[in-house]
Amino acid sequence: MTRFLLSTLVIGALSVAAAADANAWTRSATANGPRGTSSVTATGGCANGSCSRNVTRTGPAGNTYTRSGTISR
Repeated sequence: MTRFLLSTLVIGALSVAAAADANAWTRSATANGPRGTSSVTATGGCANGSCSRNVTRTGPAGNTYTRSGTISR
């Protein structure tokens, strides 16, 4: 169930991001499940041939997971 909620949050964030400006964006979503509320917040942007993103996920128990990434051409 947790994987389903997390997948749903990520897919929703990516769907909205596809319609946004490529230079800078922020997305967030929440989902309610039988164990509580989970949330995800993602930010990113591109400049000078380099793009980066930061994603923070918080589970219903309050555990937080953060992931960052950068790619350059």
